[in-house]
This record gives sequence, structure tokens and C-alpha cells, in this order.
Amino acid sequence: MLDRQTCPLEIARKVLKLETINDVRSGGYTPLGYSILDRWALNSPDELRMLEAKGSLAFDLKLYGQQQTEAQALSSETARQASLRGMSDWEILESMGIDMSLKITK
Repeated sequence: MLDRQTCPLEIARKVLKLETINDVRSGGYTPLGYSILDRWALNSPDELRMLEAKGSLAFDLKLYGQQQTEAQALSSETARQASLRGMSDWEILESMGIDMSLKITK
């Protein structure tokens, strides 16, 4: 659990190689992509390292896919209405059945 606000990629920097962080920064990811990466680094650091070891293509496909899935869900009318009722993005995604965990196949 976090006890303070963090900067984008602050948690991911502690798990991933600097080269990977730099690739993410220059790869066209949005702040949502950065928060996904930080979430994975916090909740599944070993899996994130395994994903990184699979190479940049596998890494980018997984992160970009998750970013697109969450962005599409959060831009829906359902999400807008839930946000107006005070739900956080996390609660909205969870209520929509979006899997936010990092699962990789070996």
C-alpha cells in the first residue's frame, strides 16, 4: 500500500532497467500507461521483470494492450456516470470486470 502520492514511473524505476524506463518514456505511452506500469511494479514486480526479460516487443504489446483496454473503459458513458457518483478509476475498472493485474505466460 502506498502512503503518499508518487511521481509517474517512480515505482517502476525500482523494478525495471533504466533502458526499459527510457523506452517507455519515448514510446508514446500516456499517463494512464505510466500508472499501469507503476501498479504492475508495485503488485507484481517479479512478473514485470519476467515480462521485461521477454523483450521489448512482448513488453510493449502487453502494456499498450492494457493501456488501450483501460482507456476505452474509462472513456465510456458508464465510467463517466460512475465517476460522477464518486467512484475512483480503480473502482470503475473493477466494476466493469477489467483485469488490472499482470499475468504473463511463461
